[in-house]
Amino acid sequence: MTPSPPPASCSLPEPVLPPGLDITYQTLRQAHLEQVVAIEGQCFANPWSRGMFAHELSLPWAMDRVALEAGTERVVGYIILWLVAGEAQVQNIAVDPEYKRRGVGRWLLLTALAEAKGLGAVWSGLEVRAGNAAALALYQSLGYARLGVRPRYYQPENEDAILMGRDL
Repeated sequence: MTPSPPPASCSLPEPVLPPGLDITYQTLRQAHLEQVVAIEGQCFANPWSRGMFAHELSLPWAMDRVALEAGTERVVGYIILWLVAGEAQVQNIAVDPEYKRRGVGRWLLLTALAEAKGLGAVWSGLEVRAGNAAALALYQSLGYARLGVRPRYYQPENEDAILMGRDL
């Protein structure tokens, strides 16, 4: 059984579109993959491959979504989330560097969690690099609690993964 974070984190904040941004939330499609892979490569030292993202599109439990500039097919962020046995497991999330620090990641995560909750998820879990201060701050601000550590999880750097979770 997955442990629950403190009760104070039970209320999921409403997703609010960042001021000055006109973006939409849509299902990730094959046509988005090149942009998603490019963002992934800009954001992570050990990025997922195109094949990994393409495989996600075939998984029945995958809830893969993108944030697009309204009226265009320009991907400004994406989230890969798995819905399994009432859990919304965040597998991957990233925002185009041009859109970072503007609230896109927060909005995208909250929008996906609200959708997952509507589909029956009652819990959300994730792993994050111990050294990723910005991501840790975001998750903590959204009520995720630290549940444990996976030592040397991220390779080849041997960086620890912080396990986090929250009730939905």
